[in-house]
Amino acid sequence: MINKIMSAIIKNWEDPVWSKVIAGSILLVVSSVSTSLYSIFYSISIKTIILNYWNYLNVGISIRLWHLIGAIFIYSIVHSYQMLKVSKHLFSKMQGAYKDTTEVTNQKLPRAPRHSTSFFYERMSSAFPGIRDLTWFETPSTAIERLGLLLKDPIEFDPESSQFGGNPIWWFRGTSSNSISSFGKIDRNTALMDFKRLRVRRIAAYHTHVYYKDFVYVEVEGERQTGLYNLSKSDIESAVNRLGYSTEEYGVIKNFLSWKTLISREDYDDGATEIRGKVRNAQDAELRVRYLTTYNFIIAAKGSPYNSDRFTNKSNVIFNKILKNEVEPSVLFEFMETFRKNESRLV
Repeated sequence: MINKIMSAIIKNWEDPVWSKVIAGSILLVVSSVSTSLYSIFYSISIKTIILNYWNYLNVGISIRLWHLIGAIFIYSIVHSYQMLKVSKHLFSKMQGAYKDTTEVTNQKLPRAPRHSTSFFYERMSSAFPGIRDLTWFETPSTAIERLGLLLKDPIEFDPESSQFGGNPIWWFRGTSSNSISSFGKIDRNTALMDFKRLRVRRIAAYHTHVYYKDFVYVEVEGERQTGLYNLSKSDIESAVNRLGYSTEEYGVIKNFLSWKTLISREDYDDGATEIRGKVRNAQDAELRVRYLTTYNFIIAAKGSPYNSDRFTNKSNVIFNKILKNEVEPSVLFEFMETFRKNESRLV
């Protein structure tokens, strides 16, 4: 029973609404226990304690009007941003209800301005100015800030209107790779890259005059589980032995006032979930991947030499050895230095 309660608390602790409910419940329990102990220790009945407290609350006090007005004014200033955010959210919801959907579908993505390697080189120059070699950024907040500059909009383009394609920036890790369409900051240590939730540990930026070889190496910290699956230690170790890292896939339903509900990957795939005994539509849920152990990858241009069979076949072992602290990241960087322009799948 206790394990179930603890599991439910951990599962809902990150939820903006339920975390406050849980905190309030804990405060109520602590207050009740403290009152009971005080009653026993001083031989005073709980009824007497409650009556004394009630009498204390009924004591009249005087306050100057300008003190009250000043307090209300300060409170309004402090909470004005949140009130504005809520109002904006409500306005957008009301606007979306009457918005013509054909207007959205007719909007086109911009045209890719140049080849992916040239585009990525320019982004590296703006995100990492002054760098002409490999440079580490060890502070997570700084690393996320630089990644935000590198992956700022637009990074997704109309593939039909340009010879350069639609997604110039990709992430690569051994046999896994994909385009990057969006990047956003969650907090000072965490970011969302498409559906990947990344608790960034550090990054290394490589930017030289050889434009097509630019890349960013990213290391990610493991996070605690959401509580949806309660994976055992052996489950996580098995995934690490198989892949080099362990993940948790789930869906996120965004509710009113940024309240979020987490659902399993199975429910996300089905487009529906069961909440407190009732089936709820989950077609608008967003996919998330959370890393439970350390993870690493590189970000580079789609047309870079790292988008090649040699990098795909040989880098995975190096990535995993770095995570196991068997080799330093410098081994990966030395391997990448051997690549030439004509190795890319996209010459």
